[in-house]
Amino acid sequence: MIVWAWLDPAVGREHSGRRPAVVVSSTAYLDTVDKLVVVLPVATKDRGWPNHIPVSPAELLPQPSWVVTEQPRTISRERVVKTGGVVDGQCLAAVDRWTKLFLCDPQS
Repeated sequence: MIVWAWLDPAVGREHSGRRPAVVVSSTAYLDTVDKLVVVLPVATKDRGWPNHIPVSPAELLPQPSWVVTEQPRTISRERVVKTGGVVDGQCLAAVDRWTKLFLCDPQS
């Protein structure tokens, strides 16, 4: 799911402000932890990084955008100001692959 969320306050190179984000929380997480959600910010600048996954413009994304997989963030659901739209299966699979690469030790 794509949402618009307030990501301030931010520090350093963290994405900030009101921006789109992709919810990566599982249904089980969302059912259990009812006040938080895990998101990945979405950027409109293509840096050419392989872990920035293109997402097609949707209702909430008026221009080409990229999911920034190296910056997962747990936020309060109160920060979510608008919901709607989904990413396609190919995008979601790439997001899942990169997120696992960043969060799990491939040697274990």
